[in-house]
Amino acid sequence: MTKNLTPLLNPKSITVVGASERFGAGSLVIENLRTLGYEGKIIPINPRYESILGYPCYPSLRDVPKEIEIDCAAIVLGVNQVIPVLEEAGKRGVRGAWAFASGFAETGEEGARLQNELRRVCLEHNILFCGPNCVGYANLHGKVGTYSAPISPTLRKGGVSAIGQSGSVILALANSNRGIGFHMLISSGNEAVLDTTDYLEYLLEDSQTEVIIFFLEAVRRPEAFMRACERAAELKKPIIAVKVGRSEMAQKVALTHTAALTGTDRVQEAWFKKLGVIRVEDLDQLLETAEAFSRCRHRLPRGNGVGAITVSGGEIGLIGDLSERLSLTYPDLSGAAQAELRKRLPPFTPIANPLDAWGSGDLTETYPACLEVLAKEEKIDLIAVSQDSPPGMAEKQINQYADVARAAVRTAASGKPVVAFSHVSGGLDPKIRGILESGNVPFLQGTRESLVAIDRLIEYGIFQKRRESKQAAQGKSPWQVGEIIKRLRGPRRVLSDVEAKEILKSYGIPIVDEFLTQSVEGALEAAGKIGYPVVLKGQSAGIPHKTEAGLVKLNVRNGEEVWSSFTQILENAQSYRPDAHVEGILVQQMIPSDATEVIVGISQDAALGPTVIFGLGGIFVELLKDTVIRIPPMSQDEARTMISEVKAKDLLEGFRGKVRSDVEALVETLVQVGQMAVDLKEVLISLDLNPLMVLPGEGGTRVIDVVMEVGST
Repeated sequence: MTKNLTPLLNPKSITVVGASERFGAGSLVIENLRTLGYEGKIIPINPRYESILGYPCYPSLRDVPKEIEIDCAAIVLGVNQVIPVLEEAGKRGVRGAWAFASGFAETGEEGARLQNELRRVCLEHNILFCGPNCVGYANLHGKVGTYSAPISPTLRKGGVSAIGQSGSVILALANSNRGIGFHMLISSGNEAVLDTTDYLEYLLEDSQTEVIIFFLEAVRRPEAFMRACERAAELKKPIIAVKVGRSEMAQKVALTHTAALTGTDRVQEAWFKKLGVIRVEDLDQLLETAEAFSRCRHRLPRGNGVGAITVSGGEIGLIGDLSERLSLTYPDLSGAAQAELRKRLPPFTPIANPLDAWGSGDLTETYPACLEVLAKEEKIDLIAVSQDSPPGMAEKQINQYADVARAAVRTAASGKPVVAFSHVSGGLDPKIRGILESGNVPFLQGTRESLVAIDRLIEYGIFQKRRESKQAAQGKSPWQVGEIIKRLRGPRRVLSDVEAKEILKSYGIPIVDEFLTQSVEGALEAAGKIGYPVVLKGQSAGIPHKTEAGLVKLNVRNGEEVWSSFTQILENAQSYRPDAHVEGILVQQMIPSDATEVIVGISQDAALGPTVIFGLGGIFVELLKDTVIRIPPMSQDEARTMISEVKAKDLLEGFRGKVRSDVEALVETLVQVGQMAVDLKEVLISLDLNPLMVLPGEGGTRVIDVVMEVGST
């Protein structure tokens, strides 16, 4: 349930405990309240003063007259004084509080003990507490805050709200002079009581907040955070995040490749994609992306086709290079568009996308005409206007570039989203910026940062489009799910090949033709039924990786080879692990050489739950780590996208004359594996289908080997 944070974030009265007239947090909080235009009551507390900055001052909270109601307490005292003040505030009925002090859980065992005590006091008295160890918050529309650093005079009101677990990051955003309009700036600090998700839930229902930006170090309540992100997607309120901590934490020893190929950050990235959280790399990208979304939130691109226009061939090359790893495409212009542009540009100008619209240097003539043509192109979903406009340009150049800005505004009025950007960072010319702002066209700075912002607009537009047309049905669950879960409960263990494949079959996941036998005679009979050549594999729960132990014999072509392979596998099993029980020898169909080998698996993240991993098999997994992760359940559309993101995907599509593999059957298999991951998440620890063979044409898929680790204790 969303907590009502009004007593903390929009109080009608606020006491500053530790107020002072000397420079520091004790004076800055009050001065900032004045700067913000706070219209509520300010109550300073300090036994050394009778008044502070013109406000009557009281020795302690106990001395404030009972008839004076206090909604929020800003505590600017040392670590050892915070808890006693909170005790007194709780008795007084104060519902919101913030503490500036450090020295809590970030310092070690004793600090953690103090933080636990702080939390206990706040929960006992129902105090909504921000911090400790943070700079507080600023509510620009509410004209209130507990902000403990000087507020920048360049800070503007708007629809972007920021939450940062780092106080210095909040200061950097507030002091950036980027011109972004902020509503809330919240430094959450140690999050002893309220955490990131509490603030997110509150801001989602706040009418002044249109875009939410984050600096995240950790998500303390993943499930609640995910629900909040789903609500944000429903409300079409974009969440843009810098999430630090990409380096993988030490992974537990696992019996499956999938567990080793997933990492905490990769799983987080997959969750962000599923939930529509827009991830960026640094604060510059965060600011530019926030600016783009604050103006294009209600007119998102419907696809990834970009029509780019610039005045420089060199900058076209730069755009192309920096677009390489993004989802942007620059569609070829239609014949009609090329003919029209040829009329408007000199003969020496190449007609292409991105388009060099310099012409003969008269931008007033060329830019509007070129933009008009690009706006009519069906394959173009967003128009990017490249125009360097740093401050300090000559007046004549400003006037010339102002015509470009006016043309961009007129184009935006035609319906398609338009984004203007300057290749250099360091500020934007105020006149040109003003023209673009008046037309609600975002004006970004920095080539890489601008292209990333455009890329994220496109990704979010596609995400919302998919949400609108999302298939109601995902995968199909078998009728015996409850029975399977019951059977898999118990100690952690690896299922036998037979047990694992029975579960796969119940989910409609095709298994290669095979027979399990305990005798050479049975193996010969099985090979006769399947047809030569065949594969022989020793089956032992105690030896999950068969190849390493010499338990696999390929391309067995006749009865004599069946006999010798059978004997050799038993000898290898005895030599590799004498105590391992061999359940039998599996005789399998030999899959044709033109099938494509892939790996599909399931792994459990301790915080975020099951994940599905997919990649091309063999060297692509072992050496190149060419894999993609998704959060189940998955629709067919999500499964297709997953396949398309693997670098070696061309091998499935018929590379160098090879027959195209049955990709649609692979899509169905991925969907069903995702459904199994969701259904069995309580008991399925990890799964490897390695290899899963994708047959050519419409041959379907076949599971060859499976390692399934289960257990509930």
